Amino acid sequence: MSSYGVVPVDSIARRPVVSDVHQGALGRQFTVTFKAGQRLPPHRNASRVVVTAVEGYGEITVEGDGVRELPCGALVQLAPNVEHSVLAGDAGLEVVVQLVTNCCEHC
Repeated sequence: MSSYGVVPVDSIARRPVVSDVHQGALGRQFTVTFKAGQRLPPHRNASRVVVTAVEGYGEITVEGDGVRELPCGALVQLAPNVEHSVLAGDAGLEVVVQLVTNCCEHC
């Protein structure tokens, strides 16, 4: 069994805040709020991802597609297992993320 160290408080303050988590028949939905300049490092999700920018501005970097602008109102859909990361702009960023349950072997 591995032991876990204490997580420094300053690293937690640098992480975006996840809130309003809801689980439904079609998957999970939650809100991610970024302070100015905060970054969500590259990661993958096993399910389809739909990201909707609801406040502020940022950028999303998508594997094989490069950097896309993420202004308020933008919607980005990602296939399962596509690596992506998010960077908030100077005024911060708030996005609603939907992790859509895979409906078949093609999703």
